[in-house]
Amino acid sequence: MSDILETKETASLFTKQEGKTNKNCALARNGFKPYERCNYCELHVKNCMGMHLNLYTFLVGFAVLMFLFIDDPLLIRINIIFVIAMFFSLGYEVTVNTDSLARADFMNQNLNNQLHKHSHNLENEIKRRTKELQNLAVHDTITGLFNRYEFEKRLAFALKYSSKSAGLNIMCYLDLDQFKIVNDTSGHAAGDELLKHISLILQRGIGEKDIVARLGGDEFGILFLGKTIEEATKVCNKILRSIKEYRFSYEDKIFVVGASIGMVPIERDCCTLIDIISAADAACYQAKEKGRNCIHLATRDDKKMQERRGEMQWLAKLTQALEEDMFRLYVQPIKPLMHKESSIAHYEVLIRLEDKEGKIISPMAFIPPAERYGMMQRIDRWVIEEVFRQYTILHEKSNKLYSFSINLSGTSLNYEGLGGFIEDMFKRYSVPFKSICFEITETAAVANLGLALKFINRMRELGCKFSLDDFGSGLSSFSYLQNMPVDYLKIDGAFVCDIDVNEVNRAMVKSINEISHVMGMKTICEFVENKAVEDILKEMDVDFAQGYYYAKPKPIESLY
Repeated sequence: MSDILETKETASLFTKQEGKTNKNCALARNGFKPYERCNYCELHVKNCMGMHLNLYTFLVGFAVLMFLFIDDPLLIRINIIFVIAMFFSLGYEVTVNTDSLARADFMNQNLNNQLHKHSHNLENEIKRRTKELQNLAVHDTITGLFNRYEFEKRLAFALKYSSKSAGLNIMCYLDLDQFKIVNDTSGHAAGDELLKHISLILQRGIGEKDIVARLGGDEFGILFLGKTIEEATKVCNKILRSIKEYRFSYEDKIFVVGASIGMVPIERDCCTLIDIISAADAACYQAKEKGRNCIHLATRDDKKMQERRGEMQWLAKLTQALEEDMFRLYVQPIKPLMHKESSIAHYEVLIRLEDKEGKIISPMAFIPPAERYGMMQRIDRWVIEEVFRQYTILHEKSNKLYSFSINLSGTSLNYEGLGGFIEDMFKRYSVPFKSICFEITETAAVANLGLALKFINRMRELGCKFSLDDFGSGLSSFSYLQNMPVDYLKIDGAFVCDIDVNEVNRAMVKSINEISHVMGMKTICEFVENKAVEDILKEMDVDFAQGYYYAKPKPIESLY
């Protein structure tokens, strides 16, 4: 860059400038720009030839005039010598300045060549960078395959010009099996290396006209052009065999991976781009459900496929709900049975979704797809922070003490950073530790026992409470309860709701309550809907009750 700047500065000495010029200036007539000014021009050049020419003209004219007024032969000879000397001097100056002009012209040409070279190099660099950017825009950086954007673009083109009869163009959605094991045991570098090898297998397996792309993570898309379902199935089976037989070696470990493929015929009369991709993804999931390492062909009357596609639509809705703050917190009171009302009001926090029309949607509609697609961790985090925020508002508006029970999913228990996030929330909102109780289900606690115990102990050391939710609906093993440091045992409402008429359920609730008390845990019974059930629970010495008999869930803002 410095060379270019120097070149530009030097070249500026030889560029034309606007202004009056001396017609007698030989340099000016040849386009040369002087450095110093004479009285007749605004040009600039060191040792201006125009100035010298004017001076010599004056001196020679003066010498010639002298001839007219002197008679002395000696003075005449001196005058003649002076004139000759003047002409020699002028010739020398012309020679020197002509040489300077030649040198300047050479330098100018040299600088022009350098500028042209730099300009050419810069142009080539711009072309190279532009080509790289264009390549990055349509290709995956890890595998070199087309990326999702380019694949969807070509899929849309295939859909637009597809025949109405099925089978000419087919999309396949391929998802690797056991890919997470490679990432978890050997790191993301190993995962990236595996993706490169799988991409080579896919490229070798498809035809010249077919298209393969990496859609994201360990998912790939294949677009078969001009093939029947039978032909595409044959190619996919060959790909599955190649992947199954492949052994991925990384450092001192050897991995065996597989793949599941969902296949969808492209039909222009009944499909959109989103429909095709969703159907292929759902078909891939069905292939995994069937045992992995197989192909599932999507059909219009496939009920499981329709359920899967419905869940996938929920995925987009849940993402929108988090981004646009469409979730709402509801609370339901937990009432003490064996002692008078406490000064602390205890509520379980429940989540609801409000659609664009203002309709409240039950969590039973969106929690299953949220769990299936890994959205629960984000939802749990939103709930935790919103509860803490609402607590500070309640504390400012009233002097009443509150205690909130927050449900945590098994997905969140699997996340080691959950404890740190919750501690940050306590610091940010200055909520008392004893005011928060976390509810975890029996099934989630047993499935993640090590992480659950670590998290529970960490939070209890701070002063938080814990409740084991829906006890009786899962494994119902009392053996692990001896090592489970929880404060409350919440008996599943399915056993509680009809204990006034069902003797077996009554005996179950009584047994769980008695054993819990022996272990030092207090009990909470859900689904209390009438006084008869409440009276039986009081006879059993159950500590707390919750249900429609006391209150239906209501917005947390109603506590203001």
